[in-house]
Amino acid sequence: MLLTAPLISTLKQSSPTNRIYTVVKQGTEAMLEGHPDLEQLYILPSRDKGESKLTFLKRYTQWLWRLRKERFSIAINTTSGDRGIILSFLIGAKTRIGILKKNDEKWWRRWMITHPAKSINGRHHTVIGNLSLADYVLSTPNNTCYEVKLTFTPNDLTTVKEVLSADSSNYQTSRGLIHIHPTSRWLFKCWRDDAVAEVIDWLQKNDYCVVLTAAPIDEELARIDSILKQCHTKPINLAGKLTLKQLAALSSISDLFFGVDSAPMHIAASQNTPAIGIFGPSGTFDWGPWPNRWHPESTADTQTPYSKQNGVQYSTPHTVIQQKWECAPCGQDGCDGSKQSRCLDELSTETVISILKQHLSEI
Repeated sequence: MLLTAPLISTLKQSSPTNRIYTVVKQGTEAMLEGHPDLEQLYILPSRDKGESKLTFLKRYTQWLWRLRKERFSIAINTTSGDRGIILSFLIGAKTRIGILKKNDEKWWRRWMITHPAKSINGRHHTVIGNLSLADYVLSTPNNTCYEVKLTFTPNDLTTVKEVLSADSSNYQTSRGLIHIHPTSRWLFKCWRDDAVAEVIDWLQKNDYCVVLTAAPIDEELARIDSILKQCHTKPINLAGKLTLKQLAALSSISDLFFGVDSAPMHIAASQNTPAIGIFGPSGTFDWGPWPNRWHPESTADTQTPYSKQNGVQYSTPHTVIQQKWECAPCGQDGCDGSKQSRCLDELSTETVISILKQHLSEI
């Protein structure tokens, strides 16, 4: 969701008369709320607990009718899922741009999309993939925006500072602040708990203040508990206590973000905070932390800041760490679908700490 921000800005900046609306899933709206180039944000209705199918259908129909009244001329789907394609048709947009799956056997998808998006040759980052969809709208896209930015309010920043200051024995403005988010809702993307604990202890013993965050989800909070039990030092634990906006505020005042391939990594990058991301099964070329100062060369075959298949890669100010294994990235939910990723389990703390040393020496 956050990585669609440059597409919104590009569409708006190409013509100030363009009015840009987005439809997002409930729970993700914070990623785009407050975007300066966004006219309005609609949240896709979801069925409430105990709500009958008939009641939900009535509520959904009313919501859909409000969208139709906007009289959209163009609908752009940034994913290949069915829901967006169906919605773009139902709201009555004459031009419907969408991504068709390879060898798609659903004839109705091809019927509902008026402008199938063409695949970009070579490897490309998700930001670039989203921006390519603007080519179907803009005849001369000269005002392309490559900046991913998540906005937050002054109150969000004040709240975060107050929460940090409450732990006066640990948080001191004279110490470097390191934001660590070691969890993901996909646990096969997480590094070993004992390894994270070792990194936390190394940072704190070197006079850095570590702040831990995680989503308010039982599985993630359990991982945080496991990490804390293996720590010999006491980091500030804000797991499950911050909103997405407050998470961005925390990253904005941090000297460094360290964590796994997850949304908070992208949030930190959106604040231009140096991010070190650990990757397992997923590709760094398309999901690495986006450097806002980077833009592709028009003649380059590779449209990504991370052009190698794997290994340690740098794109100022960010770093991605991935095993230099032939099978990485595999794109699977753990080795052979086992929900356990050996490439992460066997990543050494020595490798990670050496990269942290290098980054921190440059701050």
